[in-house]
Amino acid sequence: MARDFARQFYNSPEWQMARRAALMRDNYLCVICGAPAEEVHHKKHLSPDNIGDTSVTMNPDNLESLCKACHFAEHRGEHGNGRKAKEREDAYPFEFDANGQLVKKKIEDPPGFVLGPNT
Repeated sequence: MARDFARQFYNSPEWQMARRAALMRDNYLCVICGAPAEEVHHKKHLSPDNIGDTSVTMNPDNLESLCKACHFAEHRGEHGNGRKAKEREDAYPFEFDANGQLVKKKIEDPPGFVLGPNT
């Protein structure tokens, strides 16, 4: 639910257009986990001081598509020990293959990584 200072902004046609553009850019997928994205998150959170600043509110670089669970976790600071997930190298778990198909990225183990006996 939008906070009172942002309610008018979130109901504006301009925000609805920016929101749709961010979802389309991110292929309607959560940029963190790859689930269907339902929400668009402002990486730099909106406040009464910046709600009128379009470089914060409407800037595509400040918007990321998230599923509800990841959006909730972002606001609780759970991704990356309080760091924004998009700042991590693995923030986008998908990429396009040579045929243009969306596929999960292959994550390589760091050098010296060895699985323990309980894995």
